[in-house]
Amino acid sequence: MRNPITYLTTNWIWKIAALALAFIVFFSIRRTISYRQTLSLPVEAETVEGAQALIGFEPSTVNVTFRGSEAAIRELALSGTEPPRIRLHLRPPLNGGSIARVRISRSNVRCDSGLRVASIEPQFVVASFDTSATRQIDIADPIISGAPANTSVVVKIEPKTVEITGSRLLLDELEAAQTPLNTALLDVSGRTEAFETMLKVFPPDNRGGWTLKPDTVHAEVSFVKEDTERVFEKVPIRILQSTPGTHYVADPPTVKVVLQGARGELLSINPAGVSAIASTSDYVTATDAARIECEPQIFLPCTNRVNRVEVFPPRIWLTPLSKDSQQ
Repeated sequence: MRNPITYLTTNWIWKIAALALAFIVFFSIRRTISYRQTLSLPVEAETVEGAQALIGFEPSTVNVTFRGSEAAIRELALSGTEPPRIRLHLRPPLNGGSIARVRISRSNVRCDSGLRVASIEPQFVVASFDTSATRQIDIADPIISGAPANTSVVVKIEPKTVEITGSRLLLDELEAAQTPLNTALLDVSGRTEAFETMLKVFPPDNRGGWTLKPDTVHAEVSFVKEDTERVFEKVPIRILQSTPGTHYVADPPTVKVVLQGARGELLSINPAGVSAIASTSDYVTATDAARIECEPQIFLPCTNRVNRVEVFPPRIWLTPLSKDSQQ
């Protein structure tokens, strides 16, 4: 039998090196997965079956600490990243009770596979229940993103109402506020031709286990080129006095500005932001005091959906008043 002492002392330098390398690898791996981040997450529930419906939870949010690599933890703070969620599947309490104490386990936290749940605080929440009811609720017009320039987007959705089932108390609040349900964002970027799509309908909030029938709507999308006008009367003319010693005034002192483009964009323009500028630098010299004719330049608030600008009159006169030396 081999002597244990001989076994330990043989090639002892290599054994120490291997042990040191193992420690380095161990702590390196531990460091890469030991980053932590705590998030406050709302408690949500799957559809509750039965004659009672969920009102909500107390507390409505819990603190969940995640552990993972530096990259996985950093991704939690990136905008556009889907955050982790807490989803519970509940049944109404027995014997018609109105509350139930529910434990939140790690399996209830839905997160990226690169994350692990380190702790949940608190681990228990109280679910409140109410009599279930069903109502018809209107659907709001979809919010549109990426509309082409000088174009109106016309959207027809079907159906215009959905059947929603949930707590009678919460449905009463929803009806009193007359708040329609929102759909997913309608992105029309790069589109110019009519098309059809399906949009998801969102529940009013995450307090209860809402059931929507249907939970999607059919949307017909079409595009209409716009060429409307908006008139700005009596826009004052500002003169950039670049000629030393001579002061000019505009004749007439105001102009009418007519804009053509998308109706929604034109209506968003503040009249105070529309200005007319005339400069003497392009027409007169330092010794010239004659009456001159010029074209006023129109400046608008930042907009990219105005396709035509007209000025009336198109040309104005700049008349010198006096020289400083003669005053």
